[in-house]
Formats: sequence, structure tokens, C-alpha cells
Amino acid sequence: MTQLAEYRHTMESCNHCGQCKWLQGPKTKGWRFAEICPIHSQFHFDAYSGQGLINIARELLEGRLQYEPGLIDLIYSCTTCGACDVNCKSIRDMEVLETILAMRAKCVEDGQGPLPAHREMAQKVESNHNIYGRDHIKRLDWLTADLRVSAESPVAYFVGCSASYVHTDIARNTARILNACGVDFTVLGGAEYCCGHPLWQTGQREAAARQVEHNLEAMRQRGIKTVVTASPHAYQAFKVLYDKFKLRGDLNVYHISEYIQQLLSEGRLKPKARVDLAVTYHDPCHLGRLGEPWQHWEGKKVPGDRFVFDPPKVYRRGTHGTYAAPREVINSIPGLKLTEMTRIKEYAWCCGAGGGVNESNPEFSQWTARERIAEAETTGAEAIVTACPWCENNFNAAIEATGSRLKVFDLVELFEQAIA
Repeated sequence: MTQLAEYRHTMESCNHCGQCKWLQGPKTKGWRFAEICPIHSQFHFDAYSGQGLINIARELLEGRLQYEPGLIDLIYSCTTCGACDVNCKSIRDMEVLETILAMRAKCVEDGQGPLPAHREMAQKVESNHNIYGRDHIKRLDWLTADLRVSAESPVAYFVGCSASYVHTDIARNTARILNACGVDFTVLGGAEYCCGHPLWQTGQREAAARQVEHNLEAMRQRGIKTVVTASPHAYQAFKVLYDKFKLRGDLNVYHISEYIQQLLSEGRLKPKARVDLAVTYHDPCHLGRLGEPWQHWEGKKVPGDRFVFDPPKVYRRGTHGTYAAPREVINSIPGLKLTEMTRIKEYAWCCGAGGGVNESNPEFSQWTARERIAEAETTGAEAIVTACPWCENNFNAAIEATGSRLKVFDLVELFEQAIA
């Protein structure tokens, strides 16, 4: 696994331009929604930004900064949404997010991290294989008698922790959609463990690796060739993280929006029921900019030149995330009217739930969600649509706290209504 020292190039290349904190100029439509980094927008100090965090990483690496509780809190304040990384790469080629994640791993290796809430989450995963600590034997309780699931199929629906235990409506709606178009699919049931993504984000790499190894082995034993999931975190884990370490093999990975898009193009699904609603769409970070395929590269930096690599290095800039599929699904539903927010696609504002922040700093997590709800309200939409259970949780709580008139829908909920 990559170590912090491997990102020395990034740590040495920052010229403090501040692009990690703001939208690109041409994307900015006014001062209100011009910021892109939640922690800098909330806390205002440079330390709370991509720039500040990679500077801290360098000082830790070089032994010029000592651990203390306040520093650990700062390092884990970031939602790891990747917005700083995308915006930085519009100016110069640096791996800001990978550096932050590697720094968290170093904190764990040095016995200084993660925060207590993240250790508790890891203990729950270790004992019950899900982040909520719910009984593992109940992982399939969402599966009702009206749903058809094959005992053997090369296509698996990976449900994920949230849809299995909290947002069971997402699990059932996903299964109904697959049933409606005659897709023969299976579920792993008790063999499905947490995808490992929340553990990886908090620097707990060994704990994450155990989940990865288990899930991949379970799929090999079942002959699974295709994975479909409605969880952006599981999607990013299988598609990007597993591939980063060359573990995915020939496993095909689809978010449910991509799978529906394919079924629509093949004529196997056609929404007919009207859903008369004005909506705006929120791009989940791990489906959007962080869902971009991993770019494998082996080479070296050319001596004497900070930005030249041999062979040339291909960077993930967030532009190849999953953006078209969810929008095509929305536009396929009769009666829905989609109006976009200012910050969309690779420049979308985070919901605030990622990076372990929801567990360790729920107040800040909610502040971030309220900012997104305020932005959604400016579109005149009646509802905000997302494709992530964590986003849905945070938005619902923010709406309740602020008294907003907006409703929140998961994408599969609206689509299932349109084909019912």
C-alpha cells in the first residue's frame, strides 16, 4: 500500500495559491456558492484546507511537527470529499486527496489515530461486519417475499450496510427495479461484509483490507462476474479502491443508475407513470468525482523537474465520474423537471457525511448538509434527489433542523414509482 513518503512530490509542490478552497473562476456564479472546501468554509483557517493538510503532512513526515490531540482532530475534520483535489488539478498536477488519506494511515500506524468514534466503528465492523453494529444475521431482513432473488447468478446486488439496516427501502426498490426488467441476480446474504470504505477513509487500512479480502473471496466462490450496488461508497470501493491495488480482476462494477441507464438504452425498462415534481440533483462525492476509474501508472519523476514524469503520468481529475447516468434516469421519468445547482458534477459541494466526520463531528457534518440544502433551495425545486443513503440521511436531518420545504428522494425511489 502507498505510504505518505510517496506523495512527497505533492507536499513539495504546493505554492499556496488557494485553488483548493474555491471553484474555478469560470464556474463561479456569485459569492454565495463559490467555496468548494467545507472545512475551510466553516473554520476559515488555512490549516483547514487541502493546502493546510498537505503542509501538515509534510511536517509530520519530516519530523518537524509533533502529534497532539488538537492536531488529530484537525486531520480528521476533513470529509475527504476530493473537491480540493479536483480544483487543485485545474492549476497543477498534485495528489492532494491521496496525501490526506496517506497521512491518516500514518496517524493510525503511529498509534495516534483514528478518533474514538472511528475506532468504535471498526470494532462494530469486526464483530458484526457492518458499521452500525447491528446483528449480522439480520442483514437480509430487508428481503421481502415479493422479491425474486436467484440462488445462483453471475450478477450480484451488493446491498451495503446502510441499505441493509437503515435505508431498507433502497434495497427493496433496487431489487424491484431489477425484477421489473427480468434481471437474474443474487445477493451474498450472510457472506456480504462491509465494503471497507469507511475504514479506509479513516486510515484503518488493515481493518479495511480484511473486509476487502472477504468480499472478493465470497464473490470468487459464487462465480460472481458483475456487481450492482446502490451505495456510492461500495461502488467506489469495488470500482476504484479495489482496482487501485489490482484486486478487482475482471469484476464488472455498476452503480444502479448506470445499470438502469443500460436497461433503458436496451428497451428493457420504460417509465410510464408520471411523477410531477420539480427536482434538483445532488452528485454524491463517491459516485461523482471519486467514482472516476483508477489510473494505473508506474514510472519515476524526472530529476530536476518538479512536474515531469517518465512516462507521463495520467491524473484522475474527476471529469470521468458517474454524472450522465443518474441524470438520464431522472430525465426518463415522465413529469420530473430537473434544474441544476451551481456546484455540480466534479465541482459538487459535499453532503458532509464522508471521511468519518458524520461519526466524529456530527455538528460540522450537519452544517455542511445545511449549506447544500440552502443551495438546492435557490433552484426553486420541490425536492433534492440523490443516489446515496448517507446523503439522504444528512439532508433529511438538515431539512428538519432548518424547516426547509424541500423533500429528499433517493433516485431508485422515484424510478420505482415511475415503473410500478
